[in-house]
Amino acid sequence: MKLTIILTIILAIFLVFIVGCSRVPDVPSGPIINTTNNVSGINTTNNISGIQDLTLNARDLQQLGLTDDLNEQDLARYGIIGNGTNCQSDGNYANIVDSSLGQHNICIYNISGLINTTVIVELNKFTNLEELNGSYGYSSSHLFGAKGLISENDFGDQSRFHVSDPSDYGGEFNKPNEYYYNLFFTKGLYMIHITSGKDKEAKDYITKIGRLILSKFG
Repeated sequence: MKLTIILTIILAIFLVFIVGCSRVPDVPSGPIINTTNNVSGINTTNNISGIQDLTLNARDLQQLGLTDDLNEQDLARYGIIGNGTNCQSDGNYANIVDSSLGQHNICIYNISGLINTTVIVELNKFTNLEELNGSYGYSSSHLFGAKGLISENDFGDQSRFHVSDPSDYGGEFNKPNEYYYNLFFTKGLYMIHITSGKDKEAKDYITKIGRLILSKFG
């Protein structure tokens, strides 16, 4: 399956989150997430006032080897239309579990060291634990089989890092030697989702992006 098809499936879910027009039935249960993540008793979300503090800046992009030079046609494939940037933000979007208002941001970047490989960084801030737990459990598991799991809990108290596998939803259409990665992790009331394909080397870029975003929490 081509990268655009996989990312279209994922972005369709993002759009549901943005408009808040549907509800998720039978959300899989998962571990309870604390309102704050503490390291040596220190609240590690104190430095972050909103998702704008987690969005990658020009210095971050240079450090990570990413570029934001996508054209309008490329951006339109992922639902970013007419705003003059490679990001789309909504600071007042309705969550799908209880209609509470949260923050959402999605950005598309090219990986400069890899040919025809993009990476999507989605940031969500939720207003309560019910919404965070439900969205995390649903988004990080319902499209993915267990065989492609790379790691859990390597990016905080809980995380899931996955590479495409035939047991995934639609995974039977993936071509040999094409790899699609998804990293989900949470911090406080924030959920971060980073996805990319199809080059195998994209794994290292996603790892670095995840670590850098975690470092912003202080």
